[in-house]
Amino acid sequence: MPVQGETQDQTPRMPHERDESADNQASSEPSGRAVGQAAYEDIERGVVDTDKGPVLDQTYDKVREGADDPVKKFSP
Repeated sequence: MPVQGETQDQTPRMPHERDESADNQASSEPSGRAVGQAAYEDIERGVVDTDKGPVLDQTYDKVREGADDPVKKFSP
């Protein structure tokens, strides 16, 4: 339990404080290690990144070329 205030009394944490606190996170989460290992093995095997972000960015930039302000990005 963390201590708070001038007297440093122990105070129970709120739910969001428990979820986000560093001391509540597992330092070596097995699933996180497995994902990292799989990513490393994919890179070693030469697997190509299938992320669509760069392709979508190129398409968006091409569409914006004829706009009044082609540099300005759309924001809803």
